[in-house]
Parts: sequence; C-alpha cells; structure tokens
Amino acid sequence: MIEAIAASAVPLILAAIGGLISEQAGVLNISLEGCITSGAFTAALVLNTGGSIPLALTAASASGILFGLLLAAAHIRMGANLFIAGLGINLLSPSLAGLISNRVLGHKGTIRIPADMLHGFNRIGLPIITWLMIPLAGTAALIIYRSRFGRRIRSAGSSPAFLEERGISSAGVKTMALVISSTAAALSGAFLAFRIEAFVPGMSSGRGWIALVIIWLGFRRYYGILIAAYFFSLIEIISGRVQGISSIPSTLLLALPYTAALVALTLAAVGRKMKLDK
Repeated sequence: MIEAIAASAVPLILAAIGGLISEQAGVLNISLEGCITSGAFTAALVLNTGGSIPLALTAASASGILFGLLLAAAHIRMGANLFIAGLGINLLSPSLAGLISNRVLGHKGTIRIPADMLHGFNRIGLPIITWLMIPLAGTAALIIYRSRFGRRIRSAGSSPAFLEERGISSAGVKTMALVISSTAAALSGAFLAFRIEAFVPGMSSGRGWIALVIIWLGFRRYYGILIAAYFFSLIEIISGRVQGISSIPSTLLLALPYTAALVALTLAAVGRKMKLDK
C-alpha cells in the first residue's frame, strides 16, 4: 500500500511544486488542471502512434510550455484576469485533446498505450521516479530559497520594482515561472498516463485543483507539500479500495478526496484565524 500511495502522489507533487514556483512569482498558475490533461493526452498519443518514452515526455513538456506561454501572454502581456485566463486553459485543454484525437485516431475516447512499451519503464523507471520525489522537492526548495534564480522569482512576486531597478524584467521572470509551472504539471499528467497505461477523458479528476490546495495546506514549504500530497494520495487509495468491498455509492467514495480537501482547507483557515486572534 505504501508503494501505491507513493506512486499516486507523483502527479500531485510535480504539479504542486510547479504551482509553488509560479505562486512565489506572484502568478498562481490556475491552469494546472488543463496542463495535466494536455501532458497525459500528448504522452499517450505519442506512444499510441509508435513514439518512444523520451519523445512522449518531450511532447508533454512542449504542451506545458505552450500553455504556460499562452497564460503568460494573456495575463502578463494583455492584462487578462489570471483566474479567468487559467480557467480558459482548463476548458481549452480537454477540448483540444478531443479535437486532435478525433482527427488523428478517429475517436475522442480512451487512448490506450501498448503495454509492451511501458513494461520496463513501469517496472523499473516509475518506481525510481516515485522515490525521487522527496529529493526532487528538496532540490526545488533549494532553488527557490537559496539560488539567484529563486531570489528573482520571489522578488517578482513580492517586489517587482526591485528587479526593474536592476535591469531585470519582472514580466520575463513571471513568464518563466509560469512556463516552468505548466511544464511540471504537464509532466505530472504524462506520468499519470504511464501509470494507468492510457489517456482517459477527464482522467485529471481535479488533481490540478488539489495541487493548488496542497500548496496552501503545505504552508508553501516543500516538506508540507510532500505531507499534504501523500495524505491526499492515501485518501484516494482508500476510496478506490473501499469501492469494491462496500455498499457505499461509488459517487460518494470518488468525492472523498475533494471532501477531504474542503475539510482540510476549512480547518487550516480556522486555525490561522485563531492564531491571529491570539
């Protein structure tokens, strides 16, 4: 069960780390959900049509970069509301996936990945990546809080004028943060598709939104993000296993992770309010 929880947490951790980077730059990436969908779809499509795993990961990354640039152009360059622009990408991504799938494969449904293409990766590569999430999160924290690039990202969010005075474009730094964030989310979608060996419409299942919740529940710290991601993965695994042995309606069990997110956010807000009142 521990391995299942760790594997289930990979997409959440990747997306949450990406979201943390953009949040530190002052441009919270609302489009994580759409980027997860695009990454999963692109990776599955490449493998379904005979491509390799490196090519699938490259294509997934490219889709994330494109959506990151699109969000940056809409919000930073043209002044669109960040939340509305992010929601637009979340709606655009599955629609594009359906359109491209229909043109390339002749249908808009499930895209299966040949099992033999992922046999070695899922047996060896994916477990390694699963346990690399902890040092990866630590490395991301070092970059954000200890490197020159990280200081620029945080300055873009807290004091963009400070960067401009030194000849550094705060808009450029924010754009880079959004691109990195969207790419991380797209890669999380690719690993999600690898894990179930298919792309299924709607398979992101709110993971992008849960990743945003994880950022706040984790107090914007890498160790908090890890703890929150593993917690939600535990809830997801439990809800999945209980479906087969319980008479509880499956719709209620599937809603369990989102209910947990709502309860956790409420408790966190109450805790912060009580702390401020003191």
